[in-house]
Amino acid sequence: MPDPQPESSREARGINQPSLFFAFSALMFQLGLALVSFEQIRPFFDIQISDYFFFLSLLLFLSRPKLRLLEARGSGALLAGSLILLGALLSLKNAASWMDAAPPLARLVALFGLFACLAVIHSNAIRKGILFVVAGIFINCSVAILQAWVYPGIVDALSINAIRPDLGADGGRLQGLTSHPNVLGFCAALAVLLGLEMSTLEMGRRIRPWLAIQVFVCALAALLSGSRTFFVALVPGLLVFVLLQRRHLRAILRPLVALALLWAALAYFAPSTVSEYSERLGSTSADFAPDYSRLVSAGLAVADISEKPILGWGVDHFEDAGLWLNPEGELAGVHNSFLKYWYGAGLFGAAGFLAVFVLPTRQIVKALRSGPAEASRGILCMALSSYVLLFIVSNVAPIIYNRFLYVPIFMFAGFTRSALDPRMRMGKTRAGERRPPAPNRQLLPAANAAPNRA
Repeated sequence: MPDPQPESSREARGINQPSLFFAFSALMFQLGLALVSFEQIRPFFDIQISDYFFFLSLLLFLSRPKLRLLEARGSGALLAGSLILLGALLSLKNAASWMDAAPPLARLVALFGLFACLAVIHSNAIRKGILFVVAGIFINCSVAILQAWVYPGIVDALSINAIRPDLGADGGRLQGLTSHPNVLGFCAALAVLLGLEMSTLEMGRRIRPWLAIQVFVCALAALLSGSRTFFVALVPGLLVFVLLQRRHLRAILRPLVALALLWAALAYFAPSTVSEYSERLGSTSADFAPDYSRLVSAGLAVADISEKPILGWGVDHFEDAGLWLNPEGELAGVHNSFLKYWYGAGLFGAAGFLAVFVLPTRQIVKALRSGPAEASRGILCMALSSYVLLFIVSNVAPIIYNRFLYVPIFMFAGFTRSALDPRMRMGKTRAGERRPPAPNRQLLPAANAAPNRA
């Protein structure tokens, strides 16, 4: 007998049914999330180790995509990425040569065209994704601590085709296996924020002792990195989360008490490190010159942008934005991602960069107003606070391709889209867990239907 179910019903059920290929794709994606901060490990062809897992996840997904590609629409992340890619393509008119523009263009396509789609598709398992991100940053921070007090050569031993020399090799600011001490501070800020927030939610209740260790280690590594943005970005992000949880007094008090206890523990176990970081945070006279240098670079970048505001100077000129020889005899560029995108990828690139944050944020606010379930609300609050932290980070550092910033944004955007979709909300018991499909009514004979005389 022919299958009485319509084709659309079978396809919809096929989306909800997990497949082996999709499960392995999700696992590879999660392993890639854990390695997004390991920028100094590039086994072959100068490709970051996390990208190998992302590409493998993509291949496994494309083997049986069915209709899952439709789930990537409506998140805002793909529209923002499309604007950036459009700006990058238009900027090729001003590129020095096709050979120079090909590598940065390929990196933009991989990040905003492939990894963005992959992150949105796998956002249904966002709880695991968050844990993998936090665990990977925790390992990287542990490497920095081991370098400081146990094994000074551990970073050189673990690095493969490092893109930059280790700045902490001579006892200075530590960077772990990231590309710069500031990047270690940024990653640690995200991990501390997510760790503190998870400890207040149901999803982190059973692992609170582990989260306490993770938060302590990442905060200590951030102090060793000397990144002032760790503190500057963490506090506003945590404040946003606290305000969103204003209905629950415990949810407000826990992160504040945890932050106070964390600072007290760091002051007790590493007083010299806390003292040095406090002096740096206060912008002593030794730090005025770099701060002024960044302001000069930003002004030069704006002046250059005004010459080619629409098409930009070409994606092969990202690193030239605001470049000048400072009084210390060093080449300094602009420390603002928005200006870099506008300088290199023109007006569309700048608009796309802002849309990466603005469009998902609007979706999050809309989802919070729709009265989501408590579990979904907690993750939405984590998403909004993380966006605040990462937006601050992007405005004080030149972050063009760094996976630790963009991939979590795409993942949160995908979860928010599913939280807004009534069909997705009806098909889930908890975020990332689908209910069995409802029985197809067409299989049941209607009460007043005539008997089949065949």
